[in-house]
Amino acid sequence: MLVAHDYSSLIRELHGELHSHGERWRLSAYEIAKARWQSPRAFIEWASRDRHWSFTLAEVMTEACAKPSELAARLLIAILEELREEQQTAMALSE
Repeated sequence: MLVAHDYSSLIRELHGELHSHGERWRLSAYEIAKARWQSPRAFIEWASRDRHWSFTLAEVMTEACAKPSELAARLLIAILEELREEQQTAMALSE
């Protein structure tokens, strides 16, 4: 099972790979993550304890989810989208 620092590493790795998957990055990110984590609940619990990602989790939880795996997938996508937006903003400000 992935531990907290492994989730952070996984997120950084996936974020770094986003550009190589084009518009299909969301599906690719979830499939890669799903193969590496054993428990979606552990990922959700990790995010709930993380100072930054707990807010993202709260936003994602406003949507209805049938299973923990669905919530974990939505959370992962939301985290990656947020990182992508932050990177784009930083690039725009540096120009």
